[in-house]
Amino acid sequence: MLSRFEANVYAQPGLVNAALKAAAPSWMKRPAGRKAFIVGVGTNHHAARLAAWLWSRAGLDARAVHSYDFVARPYRLSRGDLAVFLSHRGGKSYTVTAEAMARRAGAETVIVTCAGSAWKAPRRIETGPMENTGAFTQSFTTTMAWLLRWAGKPALLAPFKAMEDSLRWGPAFPRVRPETDLVLIGDGLREWVACEIALKLQEAAYVRARSFGLEEFLHGPRVSVGEGSLVVGFSSRKEKRWDAARRYLKTVEVPFVEAASEDWLAQILWGQRFTIDCCRRLGIDPDLLRADDPRYRRALAET
Repeated sequence: MLSRFEANVYAQPGLVNAALKAAAPSWMKRPAGRKAFIVGVGTNHHAARLAAWLWSRAGLDARAVHSYDFVARPYRLSRGDLAVFLSHRGGKSYTVTAEAMARRAGAETVIVTCAGSAWKAPRRIETGPMENTGAFTQSFTTTMAWLLRWAGKPALLAPFKAMEDSLRWGPAFPRVRPETDLVLIGDGLREWVACEIALKLQEAAYVRARSFGLEEFLHGPRVSVGEGSLVVGFSSRKEKRWDAARRYLKTVEVPFVEAASEDWLAQILWGQRFTIDCCRRLGIDPDLLRADDPRYRRALAET
């Protein structure tokens, strides 16, 4: 019997296709000629980072902000600015607080949330069904589909059209043990692929995964890998700095698995399936998020 997490991973092509075919709200015009802030936390922060990077490629003035930073800094918005807030469930969070702050400042705000979310606003995008497990997958990809539709550059949607094939793509999954020091690195926008997959591995498989941008890894953290480490690279074949990482890891004799592709979404899907593989090998139910351990249940309730 499939876990809910695994079922959700394989349901993504159909859900994304529905999001791409859904009628767009009348107000959803290409946000050209204005500043755009895309705000979220956790998986939604990774979506914001990826979307801002890709919106910039489409010629838009976009920046990603963590929800806590948006509230604590705070960011100063002007009338005419666009602020997009991502929250799958729309519960009490810094994202909801940030949206209210931006609205009071006179910015145009849009919320992106799942169907059935209690979070309401005049401008709201429903990405798809509410997640039924705590490690989010389908709400991430449907959020990305909506955001990249909005950018108005059809080429950005190409990865979504290849999702069925992408669910079969990639290198063999490396073997991960409970004590493995798993390091994930990515160049450019793939840094946020690495961050998202590290989060999935931490949440669903309880793996000690840490993530870095390629250049950040080469700048200093490379000295932290050694015996017991395994490095996974979400790489682009166009980025020459990977040559330095390959040479370094070979010299220090650290295993390196490279998921090389120009398709960021294929890398995300490979990472989600890698998470499933880790759960199987380690005998972990990815739906639990340690809810079967009374210490973690108590700690969560007290947080």
